[in-house]
Amino acid sequence: MRRLIIAFVLVLVSACGGTVKDADRELARVNAHIITVGDFERSYVNVLLQSGANDSPDSRWDHLERLLDDYMLYEEALRHGLGSDSLTIGFEELALGKALGGRYYEQSLLQSLPPVDEAAVRRAYARFKQPIMARHLLYRSEDEADAAYARLRAGRSFLEEAQDCFQTTEFDSLAGYLGEVRYFQVDDAFAEAAFALAVGHYSAPVRGRHGYHIILVEDRFAAPILTESDYQMRHLGLASLLRLRQRRLQGDRFVRSFMESLDVRVESEGILLLQEALNRLELRTGGAPVVIGNDDSHSRSVLSPETPLASYWQSGSQYVFTAEDYSFWLPDLPFSEAINKTPASVGRALRNEAFARAGRNAGLENSRQVALDIDAERRVFLAARMRTQSTSTDLASLLRRQATILVDSVLFIQIMSL
Repeated sequence: MRRLIIAFVLVLVSACGGTVKDADRELARVNAHIITVGDFERSYVNVLLQSGANDSPDSRWDHLERLLDDYMLYEEALRHGLGSDSLTIGFEELALGKALGGRYYEQSLLQSLPPVDEAAVRRAYARFKQPIMARHLLYRSEDEADAAYARLRAGRSFLEEAQDCFQTTEFDSLAGYLGEVRYFQVDDAFAEAAFALAVGHYSAPVRGRHGYHIILVEDRFAAPILTESDYQMRHLGLASLLRLRQRRLQGDRFVRSFMESLDVRVESEGILLLQEALNRLELRTGGAPVVIGNDDSHSRSVLSPETPLASYWQSGSQYVFTAEDYSFWLPDLPFSEAINKTPASVGRALRNEAFARAGRNAGLENSRQVALDIDAERRVFLAARMRTQSTSTDLASLLRRQATILVDSVLFIQIMSL
């Protein structure tokens, strides 16, 4: 049995702080598998983007632990012959589509974003060190938020507006009160708007993940202690968080613009047939994998693989998005959304299809990075299968006792430290 080795390198970081910028530097090793700085950052950023979660030191350590477990479980899955069965082969086709779309997104958006400069990182450091006390209004629609903003501009007090917004009594002085707000622990758009405000001022409506905010900064904490050594120690982590914030803010705008350029036309009858089929199949399968098409119901119209759900234009050609196309992407879609918000689910799948086609048109199918992305997706997929198929209640812990694991913890802290 091989020893489990966690290498915590006990060295002191100088006052200027070490800086590691090479994405190919080895961060960890699991048996023969190497996890680089770039591997960790890409996978962690993807988790944050997909989940909408905020970054924290605990979530970073948890993600590194998850990566280590995934590599061990992946090896175990290969030993059990799961890497070459039909389920994995079908998954790899989906992984290729996701990788093509993802790489097109990377090239089109991320490479065009300006670098995070020193001034921006220093500004983020000061904001990180000085939380604010804030109150807000929150509305579902932009029209509601604009109307509230107009009332504030006309002289109505923020507290009165908050009492109406949150439907509290006129005696509730805490309506809309958020208390302490930290720069990297709230919605990106909210944070950028709030920390740009002076004390006593409120923002115009800001679109966030949960709706439209109007933000009032009521106070700032006392002037923080800012030191050069502390800044240098946190520099890489702050720069990474700023890149993530920039990616989320600009990425939302990029995707909206991309989808608008497709001139999508929805086929309402096809969407309705799909929704009915999904509801029937949910009842029929009891959680088993769902296959769309060739519905055996006795309704007047029947969903088939060729049923059109939408049409769109891309690169000068018109395409029809069918039920068969949707079923290809279904394993990667939230099934609750497919059942309860079928049009939104179709829109998500169509977006994936259009991004994948854009990646193919850009010649990315044979790129090294797409191959690496597919390998990463395959590893996560097989690790998940191993977790569900194992009879051991704690297989990962058992495998850890048999593995050789090396982690450069000082490098990890330098890269991701807050």
